[in-house]
Amino acid sequence: MNIAMILTNGFDPDPRVYKEAKSLTKLGHSVTILCWDRAGEYVDKPTEIIDGINIVRFFGNTKYGSGYKQAFKFFDFKDDIYNYIKDKNFDAIHCHDFDGLFIGYAVNKKLKLKLVYDEHDLFNLYFYDRPGAINKLISSFIVIREKQMLKAVDTHIVVTPKMAELYEKISKKVVVVNNAPYKDLFKNIEKTESNKLRIGFIGSVRYYDEMKILIDICQKYKDDVEVIICGRGIHSDKLAEYSKKLSNVKIKGAYNIKQLEELYRNIDVTYAFYPGNTATISMPNKFYESVITETPIIANRDTEFGYEVHKNKLGYGITEKNLSEELGKAIDKLVKDKNEKKNIVENMRNFKENCFWESNEGKLKNIYDR
Repeated sequence: MNIAMILTNGFDPDPRVYKEAKSLTKLGHSVTILCWDRAGEYVDKPTEIIDGINIVRFFGNTKYGSGYKQAFKFFDFKDDIYNYIKDKNFDAIHCHDFDGLFIGYAVNKKLKLKLVYDEHDLFNLYFYDRPGAINKLISSFIVIREKQMLKAVDTHIVVTPKMAELYEKISKKVVVVNNAPYKDLFKNIEKTESNKLRIGFIGSVRYYDEMKILIDICQKYKDDVEVIICGRGIHSDKLAEYSKKLSNVKIKGAYNIKQLEELYRNIDVTYAFYPGNTATISMPNKFYESVITETPIIANRDTEFGYEVHKNKLGYGITEKNLSEELGKAIDKLVKDKNEKKNIVENMRNFKENCFWESNEGKLKNIYDR
């Protein structure tokens, strides 16, 4: 099939989207990812081909986190998508997250193609957790609108069994496709030598307070601990400004998939603490990548993946309520007891066989069988 994927970021790249597109290409389908590069970070690459995947970018002259100001540009992006798809021979529209579905649903009213909704996380919770009545209204709107649009969806992809349970009564066909990485993504996981404990964050920098707490706590151990932040996001510049005079903090900026192995080889602990309800039902890439690379995890115990970390002793499941205190204790243990990390790594070795992407490919094949 000829598949158009709708993505409201610049594909820099988005790991889950990349894996799905790569697998579908491997299965014989043609995939074009239609991206909204709202910040214009890839104006020199309006089109490119990565591993046989066609990338087409549209530019919005706006930025992440600018709230309601993005709305008009968002609708411009919808028009761009329709104008691109309408005269090409696409068979399916694959929508990533609620905002992608919002566009795909509107476009497909006229085109009548196969419609797939790929829900990475619960989008309404981004607004529900923010203060103010308007954000609560937006959250409620998303829930209601999603239910309406799901009636037109042929397949609804979610990332965890708990997400599937939420939708079992309102979705026609729910399929769980997890976030695990490819088996061959990490060929060499041996850590590079360092006389410091390197605590790394790899991903989109969306949460400032939680990152600042990590940085502040690690100043107590500045001769023994280094903080490494890899990725871009709405708080990247603010964190860089805050930490520019701190000798044990490194801000690496954007990265690509091919750099992941090297990034994980140069960190000893993954910091993956997401606040509020946003990641309550979630098993992010970082969970699987960290287990496979034998990198102990610090996560929010109130999330699905944080509970797994805590239950299987893959690191530390700590609580948002006592973040500073519990994070401080975890770091103190890792610094003072050299066997602490070794014991966690051994648990990861026994757990990791369940953590590879290849198990999802049969599900993707079934979704796109004509």
